Amino acid sequence: MKKIKKVLLFILIGIVSIPVFIMAYYFISWKHTEIDPYLAKNPIYKAFDQQKQRTIFESDSENVKSNNFKIKVKNQTGEEYYSCAVYDQKYNLEIIFKAGDGFSGGGYKIQNLGNRYKIDHYSYTDNPSSHTPEEYTKLLESKLILDKSAYKKGDPIFGYVRFKFQKNYGLEKYFEEGEGFFKGIVQ
Repeated sequence: MKKIKKVLLFILIGIVSIPVFIMAYYFISWKHTEIDPYLAKNPIYKAFDQQKQRTIFESDSENVKSNNFKIKVKNQTGEEYYSCAVYDQKYNLEIIFKAGDGFSGGGYKIQNLGNRYKIDHYSYTDNPSSHTPEEYTKLLESKLILDKSAYKKGDPIFGYVRFKFQKNYGLEKYFEEGEGFFKGIVQ
């Protein structure tokens, strides 16, 4: 009888500890999202309305500019070729900055859940056999500002993001910094 009670106690501890660990992970590794209800009044967004979005092919698309997101790697600044898309993923908001040729590409993905977010690298390809090993990446600092705390499909979104990643380590270590304003419609 005592053995059964001990086993049941361990099972109960296991069941209770799983949600505790999930919540701890959420609060420790997901950063706090700042809310600025006046962000949409920033003059940068009016300037976007007067400009066309640049593409990777160094031409202007027909789309109105949605962001001025730039990446700086090893003291070189990348152009504003990133397109910005925002998706309502039922439980979280997903903001993707991507650049590519339609067959493959990459960028950054921000997942916003409640009032917290995390930023990761993003890549896609149509060639499933082109698997490359992932390199060491660590997010050193980040900031996300949105104009509202909650969105639904069809809502306009205005935001600002800044981050710094460390890539690799040792003699191959370098830093990747991104920053920019963005706007869009939640899809």
